[in-house]
Amino acid sequence: MTKRHRPSRLGLKFLAVAAAALAAALALRALLYDTALPGLLQSAGFESYWYDRYGGAAEDFQSYVSAHSLSVQEALRDTDWTRQHPQVELYLEGLADSSLDTDALEGYGGRVIACADGLLYAYPMPNYFYYDGACRLLSLLCAALCFFVILMPYTALLIRRITRLSRDMEVLAGGDLSYQVVSRGRDELAELGRSIEEMRLAVLEQMARENQAIRANSTLITSLSHDLRTPLTKLMGYLDILQHGKFRDEGERAEYLRRAADKALQMRALSDEMFRHFQVREEPAPEEGREAVDGPVFLGQLLAEQCFDLADAGFALEPPVPDGDYRLYIRTEDICRVFDNLFSNLKKYADPAAPIRLAVREEGELVAVELANRPGKIRRSDSRGIGLPTVRALLERNGGRIEITRQGEEYRTTVWLPKAAREADSAE
Repeated sequence: MTKRHRPSRLGLKFLAVAAAALAAALALRALLYDTALPGLLQSAGFESYWYDRYGGAAEDFQSYVSAHSLSVQEALRDTDWTRQHPQVELYLEGLADSSLDTDALEGYGGRVIACADGLLYAYPMPNYFYYDGACRLLSLLCAALCFFVILMPYTALLIRRITRLSRDMEVLAGGDLSYQVVSRGRDELAELGRSIEEMRLAVLEQMARENQAIRANSTLITSLSHDLRTPLTKLMGYLDILQHGKFRDEGERAEYLRRAADKALQMRALSDEMFRHFQVREEPAPEEGREAVDGPVFLGQLLAEQCFDLADAGFALEPPVPDGDYRLYIRTEDICRVFDNLFSNLKKYADPAAPIRLAVREEGELVAVELANRPGKIRRSDSRGIGLPTVRALLERNGGRIEITRQGEEYRTTVWLPKAAREADSAE
């Protein structure tokens, strides 16, 4: 089956304008040649003008005959004078057998011509063949002028549109993608302009996606690098204790070894996530890696370990004992990173002389973990402004959120974590 060729709208418009110009030109030519100019030639004004200008043609012919000593027959056959005066048709007749009323014709320039061997009578008239040709030529010139006067503006418009599109492309090729290409109409040039504009928007959208991906990549790498510092610092502390024998008994030594192994596993999980990100170059989907875990058990172990580290650093606090029967729908690695960041900030910025209070409570479909502390002397050089944005991003990815408020001299940080749906629990 052959594909039907759609006629060019631009070509059809050009043909329509050209046809209209041709029709107007033919109408003007007919008006001039068939009506206006013949009427002018037959008017009394033209007759008066012609006889004023060429009424003395017979006298000029007499001078020509005398200068060339022409006989009557030679004067009747002569064509040189006629070629020199194409506007005049000279009527010649011999006087021997003439029945002309020469007296009546004298008022219109007629006169007797004396030849070398006799007389003849000459009467000048307008040469209508000459004027007919002049009228034909003038009407054709006016028709052609009319055709181009109608067609040229449309052609000039097309040229301007093509030139404007060319300039637009030069601007875009120069790198200024903020330049908008405006194209009106429904023909091929308008479609080309809209295609260029769509291409510009597509390039901008692609660049925006690439920039967003670069920013997301930079943010993720920065946050992962920042989060690696916390377990690494703790691991180094545990290894220092083990290396220098700062434990009381074998049970405490085993506990430090277990914690060092946990931090090494956490660091391996963070490095695996970084490696996975470099492979796929995209953020994990919100549901990817989330699972339902026993809420009280998970939070109890996590907070107990964090409180133990703070207590070793000289802070006064008691780990809460979460109760209840609920499950959390989270990525455990993300939540561990969240509390690593929060407790690392407590270790840096909280006042060791003031107790730190922790509480866990259920609020509908969420579980709130609240930390209250009094700030100590803040060392601004230690802050890189990375931890809190990372915490927010990790919680949002897990369907949670964080809220930080201040009441007097006390800061309260509340972390909300989502519960797992009952249907999911029962299915498991």
